[in-house]
Amino acid sequence: MSDINLHNTFSPTMRYRLILLFSLFGLLNTQAQDIIHNDSITHKPRLVFDINNHNFFDNREVRSPYQRSQTLFGSQLGTEVGIQFGANTVMAGMQVIKDFGAQGLAVQDFTFYYHYEQDGFSGAFGAFPRKRLRRELPDIFLYDSLRYYSPTLHGALIQYANDRGYAELYCNWISKQGVDQREVFEIVSDGRFGHRGYYIGWNAQLLHYSVPRPSAGLKVYDKLMLNPHLGIERSHFGWFDTFSIEGGLMLSLNRDRRDMLWHAPMGFLGDLRLSKWRFELRNRLYAGNPQYTHYEDFGASLFRGDPYYRSSLYDRTDICFYLLNKPYVQCYVGASLHYTEGSLDNSQQIILRLTPDTNLLKDLF
Repeated sequence: MSDINLHNTFSPTMRYRLILLFSLFGLLNTQAQDIIHNDSITHKPRLVFDINNHNFFDNREVRSPYQRSQTLFGSQLGTEVGIQFGANTVMAGMQVIKDFGAQGLAVQDFTFYYHYEQDGFSGAFGAFPRKRLRRELPDIFLYDSLRYYSPTLHGALIQYANDRGYAELYCNWISKQGVDQREVFEIVSDGRFGHRGYYIGWNAQLLHYSVPRPSAGLKVYDKLMLNPHLGIERSHFGWFDTFSIEGGLMLSLNRDRRDMLWHAPMGFLGDLRLSKWRFELRNRLYAGNPQYTHYEDFGASLFRGDPYYRSSLYDRTDICFYLLNKPYVQCYVGASLHYTEGSLDNSQQIILRLTPDTNLLKDLF
């Protein structure tokens, strides 16, 4: 077999790119070896174990045309074990959800991912639990039942935090393209930065809703949701233990490529929270154009937020009483009122969350 001659096989431009590529690879390989070598000297590998448990009872009594009555009652358990060395961690585990009264498991999903955290920066790549997020999106972006039943994100996460706030960006691959199955993924960004209780924040979601294979005449749907907002957050505010209020623009850009027409429903989205002793009061208000254009055509497979936001006016009031409110365990009972254009619905919740974030680190050697 004769040797490959770069000068005869590749053009000058291609040879230059190959030389640059191999040089960069060599440099990165050298740097990686130095990092691993130095890290192994200064940090012993340690065993990391984590567990979380979310138990939920959510009963919904509905008359509104935008929702339906149902009861969600179940328990979610997530366990993980991994190896940590310095700022690097490799984790593997499982997430399971049991619907009470049903046979088998509602969800059974594996987690396995790489996680990095140092100097305010952190990130994850793989299948990782939602608890890695700094916070969840508002329910106009993500329906609470989806938070119950989709505890795992599949993709990549980048985060930055300092004493003024945080920002995060992640890609979640929801569905792979296949026969009679659309390719669906979302790119999400959220964050907030402020000073002395005043802050500016944002929520953004880009959803790619592609076609199955074969496409059967279907077209891609483009959906972008934006929520820039301003807020105030205080502790020991007058008579209240905590107080926060925020409000901002809620804008969606929706386009079905069958007709290539853009729809841009827009409105105001506000959130008020008050707490005293073990009680918490929360009110969320949306007023403006009905969101979720083409909901009747695609339903919840495309529009992942609370269907109540199909109304031009939606107000939700929650009253909660915390039986337990510790850093690693919360248990509360709550009652909610949902008002939409002449309809008044109600729901009741009992929630128990155990999120110890123990990271029980034990030396392997």
